[in-house]
Order: sequence, then C-alpha cells, then structure tokens
Amino acid sequence: MKIKVAFLPTSPLAIAGDVCIVVDVIRATTALVGLFDAGSNRVFVGGFRSDVAKARAAVGENGVICAELDDGSTPLGFDHEPSPSLLSRLDLSGRSAMLATANGTPAILAAVREGAALILIGSLRNLDAVARRALSEASSRKTDITIICSGQLRNSRIAIEDSYCAGMIVSRFCDLSNGGAVKLDDSASLAHGFTISQDSAVKVLLGSMTGRRFIGNCRQNDVEFCARINESKIVPVVTAQGEECDHPVYLLDA
Repeated sequence: MKIKVAFLPTSPLAIAGDVCIVVDVIRATTALVGLFDAGSNRVFVGGFRSDVAKARAAVGENGVICAELDDGSTPLGFDHEPSPSLLSRLDLSGRSAMLATANGTPAILAAVREGAALILIGSLRNLDAVARRALSEASSRKTDITIICSGQLRNSRIAIEDSYCAGMIVSRFCDLSNGGAVKLDDSASLAHGFTISQDSAVKVLLGSMTGRRFIGNCRQNDVEFCARINESKIVPVVTAQGEECDHPVYLLDA
C-alpha cells in the first residue's frame, strides 16, 4: 500500500477510496481524542463559526459544545474553547459533544467531500493506536493511506506541527510493517525525513508558528499537552449518522 501526506486539506486531494487520517495537532484532533477520553459517547463536528443553536440541538441539554474564534477563545453561546488540556479533565460520561475549529474540523469536512473511504482522527496522543488502526483498515480494504494535515490560518498555510505528526505516523507505519507492505511516496518521505531530524515533539510544537501564537494568548499549557505522545488508545472515526461504531464522529450538518 502507498502512504501519502497532504500538507494542506485543499482540493483536489486525490484521496477517493483511501483510508485517511486527519491531523490538527494544535488543537482540534487532540481535543477530539480528549473528548472521548473524558467519556463522551459521540462528537459532532462542524465548520468554523458553526451555528450555536444547531450545535446545542445536536448534543441535547446535557451535552457540551466547543468552538473557537481566530484567537482561540470561546465564541458567545458555546460552553468551552477546544482546549485539550481542559476538555480531557471534564466528566463527559455518556454525554454528547460538539466541536468546531478554524482548521481541524474544516479539514475533516474536506476529507468527507473528497470521497475518503474511511476517516480516522489522529494526533500525537493516540499516535500508535491510529497508526495500527489505519494499517489494519487499509490492508483489509486493499487501499492506500493518506494523512491529511489541517494547516493553520484557516487551512491556508502549512503547519509544521501537523507535518511533524504526519512524519511520526509514517515512522510508525514503517516500524509496524517491518519494511514490507508500505511504500512511501515523496510527500510521506518528506514528512518522515523532517520528523527524524527533530529532537522532540515539545520543541517542535513550542517553536511552531501555531504554538507561538497560542503561547502569546496564554495557552502554553495546551501546546505542551498536545505534544504528549501515546497517552490515549482511542481512535475517533468519522461515521454516518445512524451507523454504530466505537468513538463515532458525526457531521453536524449531515
């Protein structure tokens, strides 16, 4: 199987039929994993500036709705910003949640529009789990894998932390396949080469443009939280409403 990396979620992605992993390390996909770690039974995702009334209706009166403005703060009417360090500490047992962000959730919506066969949610926190799940799914479906990086500034620029995470996932693919079943295309080789040249995840994230912006907005704890590796075994899966699976992610407007 071929391993590819899309450094931005812009059309055309050429992912039709692929197993895809969407990555937005700071902060959306880390927050999604955190919502399930906190006990949520399902999460809805919407585009940037999603409608608060529609979000509240989707999750019900006991659910939580999370969104952000461009500076990372919480829009009027929402419960929380998508802060992984905060959300993972909540008790969301049996409750629904909703998430809308500037980069990560629009990247998920783009993967759906472009015809991915399966969309998994990846981050550094669930690195090994998402790599194993993607390899298993791609092997059984006899298809390729594309890692989709969400980027920054509303998906307009490459985010170095997403590229780093993509390279870490590629490294796991190589380790798990023992050099056998996977073949890296140039994009995957580029991400992998960058990742192995770095000292540590926390240095990459703290030094990234996104990381520096969040540090300037008094959110360094989130950046450091997002750099933690393999603290979760949860792999959220984008799922059609009405279908059952573990850790389902539904589209708000589906």
